[in-house]
Amino acid sequence: MAEAQLSHNDPQAFRVLVKSVGTARPATAAAIAKGLGLPAATVVSRLYRAPSVLVDGIDETLANRMSSLLDDIGYETEVQQESEPAPTPSELHDVAVYLHDPRKLETATCRVAAFLGISESDASQMLLTPPGVVLGSVSEATIDAFRREMADQVSILSSRPDKALYALFLNSEPGVVQNQILADIRKAGVERLARDGLVASEVDHDTAVALWKRHQASNQFRIVNQDFLRFDLILQKPSRDQLPGDAWIEVLEKHAGVPADMADEVLAAAPIRLIESVPNAGIGDYLETFAEAGLQLRADLITFQMLGIRILSCKNRLLLQEVLERFGLWPAGKTLPRTPFDLDGVMPELRARVIGAALEDTSAVVEFTESGL
Repeated sequence: MAEAQLSHNDPQAFRVLVKSVGTARPATAAAIAKGLGLPAATVVSRLYRAPSVLVDGIDETLANRMSSLLDDIGYETEVQQESEPAPTPSELHDVAVYLHDPRKLETATCRVAAFLGISESDASQMLLTPPGVVLGSVSEATIDAFRREMADQVSILSSRPDKALYALFLNSEPGVVQNQILADIRKAGVERLARDGLVASEVDHDTAVALWKRHQASNQFRIVNQDFLRFDLILQKPSRDQLPGDAWIEVLEKHAGVPADMADEVLAAAPIRLIESVPNAGIGDYLETFAEAGLQLRADLITFQMLGIRILSCKNRLLLQEVLERFGLWPAGKTLPRTPFDLDGVMPELRARVIGAALEDTSAVVEFTESGL
């Protein structure tokens, strides 16, 4: 390749442009980097920030040969003369996923592992660790390729981290550490919401990052891109002076999927969880739409919610015990108590739903018990 390297001012110099990662896998980046004599990290960055220049200053024959090889691997490439304008650097995004259907975890794990070139164990951990960020600093072209790979297995959200607003979370007991972090939040001009848990929101990127860098060593402070937060919407009980009308029935049916003949029953059960796992960006529209119809919703953050599992009934105790043992939730050989009973401990919301679905598949009836953040 060195013999084919040309001066960047040579009118016969060409470049290879990567337009998309296509169906190629990250593992191929190491071989490409070796062939180009570049660090693997540099090549991965260029590939996943497509469209971008992978290599330039080479003759046309070599450029075409490289492009053909990359296309065969699954990348989408193009050969250009260096006299043509280089592509504008892509806007970079982080990507988070959410598993709406817990029974799709296995398939989703396999696809994430294949796309990222990681083990299924690591992919599963990424999916189950809120807020589910799986890609960082990638282009729209890479996000499009990821969407094609995942199909309908997960919900995908992307966000430009430098333009996003951030929520600040503090998990600390009262004391010196908590007081210092809260004091720095105040000095930064950020309005405080609480002393722990979600302590602030709507914080700009630079301020949030500066606070995190100062306090990351405490392992008690974290910042989260608000675009990746999810909420359950809780229908509030109408006041006694409100009379039900067609507007209530219409909004419940159109926006929450409540059949018209069940609207009265749902309203009578309020407060009730009406719409689950709504991204932060979608909350305002729901709140406004229901308010216009005369109904009120409350948004409950679920991204870092911890849940317990209560088993109400079970038809096949042996199968139920096998599943509990597989998840490490019950000692092997120990007899299950009579239902209903609670499993020990709490777990992140998404993991709880995955386990709950597996238990329901044994014909058990389960419910979740909330434990806050």
